[in-house]
Amino acid sequence: MVAGRITAPDRTRRRGTQESPPQDVLVARQPIVGMLQDDAERVLGEMLSGGAPTSAVDVVPATRWGAASVRHYLHVAEGEGYWDFYRPWTALMLSVTDATYRSDTWVRVEGTDYFKLRILLSGSLRARTGEVIARAPEALLYVSPGTSREGYYIVGDEPVRMVVLHCRPNLLSRVLGLDLSDVPPPLNALFLPGRATAHRRVTASAEMIHVAARIVESRHELSRALRDRHLQTLSIELLLQVLGILENRTLVHNGAHGVRTRDVARIYEARDYLAQHYANPPNIPQLARLIGLNRTKLKEGFRDTLGFTIYEYVLQRRMERAAEMLVTGEYGVAQVAYAVGYEYPANFTAAFKRYFGQLPHTWKPQHLGH
Repeated sequence: MVAGRITAPDRTRRRGTQESPPQDVLVARQPIVGMLQDDAERVLGEMLSGGAPTSAVDVVPATRWGAASVRHYLHVAEGEGYWDFYRPWTALMLSVTDATYRSDTWVRVEGTDYFKLRILLSGSLRARTGEVIARAPEALLYVSPGTSREGYYIVGDEPVRMVVLHCRPNLLSRVLGLDLSDVPPPLNALFLPGRATAHRRVTASAEMIHVAARIVESRHELSRALRDRHLQTLSIELLLQVLGILENRTLVHNGAHGVRTRDVARIYEARDYLAQHYANPPNIPQLARLIGLNRTKLKEGFRDTLGFTIYEYVLQRRMERAAEMLVTGEYGVAQVAYAVGYEYPANFTAAFKRYFGQLPHTWKPQHLGH
C-alpha cells in the first residue's frame, strides 16, 4: 500500500475531470476495499497516524493523525468515483462509496469477529447467485462471529452511494456500554461461541437515510478536529437506530404488541411488495387481501414491526427515488413527479419540500457535484 498526494498527470489518468481531493486526504495507490478486516484496520490506522501502528481494540481516537481520511479512486477501466475511509474510533472504520462501476464488480468481505452495517443511498448490491440483496434506500447488516469469506457484487452502470460502518464487537460493549442482555440478535452472536454468520436486511427509516446522507455531504465541510467528532456522533447515531429496529423486531417475535410470529413474515411481504410498487401502491384493503391479513392487523402490525406506517413507508420510497433521479441531472421535476407516482407535479413539489426541506429544483444543482 502506497499513499501520497496525487500529481496532476495521475489525476487526469485516474479520474478524468473529477475534482482534486481535499488537502487532508491521502490518496491510496492500491485499494483498501477487499482487504481482510484486520489488514484494512492496520493499514488505515498506520496511514492516518503517520505510520504509528494502532490496536484494533483501542476505542480511544488518536489525538493527532497524519490525515483525515484515505481515498481510493477507481481505475479508469473500472469506472468513475472513489471510496473514502475514516477511523472515527479504532474499533470502527467508516467508508463512503461514491462511484459508478462500468460492470458488476465483486467486493470481497473477509475477516474474523466483526460486523458491518451498510446504508445504501443509491444503487444495488447482488449476491453471487444474482439475487438482489439490497436496493437503495436500504440497510444491510452482516455479522461475522468467526472467520468469514464472503462478498457481494456492486451492480454496474448504476451510481452507488453507500455508507458502511465496519465495526468490532467492543464498539457495542466498551463504547456503548451494552451488556450481552442488551444486544439484540443477530448482533448478540458476536458474544456467543459457535454462532454462524448472519445477514439481515433492514428497512432504512427516513431518519437513517438522512443521517447517512449527512455523513456523505459533511465529510469535508468542517475543520479537522470538529469533523472527527462529527463523524463519531453520526456513526453512533446510525448504529443506535439499527439497534432500536433490531430490538423492536425481537419484541415482535416474542409476541409483543399483539403481532403473532406467523404474521411477521406477511408484514415483511407487504413491505417488499410496496418497495416494488411505490409509484402505484395498492390501497390498504387490497394489500391486506394480497398478503392474507385483515386491515387492522396489517396497519398495526406494519407500524409495530417496522416503526412507521404504510403511508410513511410509501412516501419514503417515493422521496428517496425522486432524490436519486434528480441527482443524475437527466430528468426534469415533472418527469420525476410522474415516475414516482404523482399525478400533479405541484403536489410532488410540495411533498418533496416537506420531506427534505428543499425544493426539487434546488436539490439537483446542490447535489450534482458530489
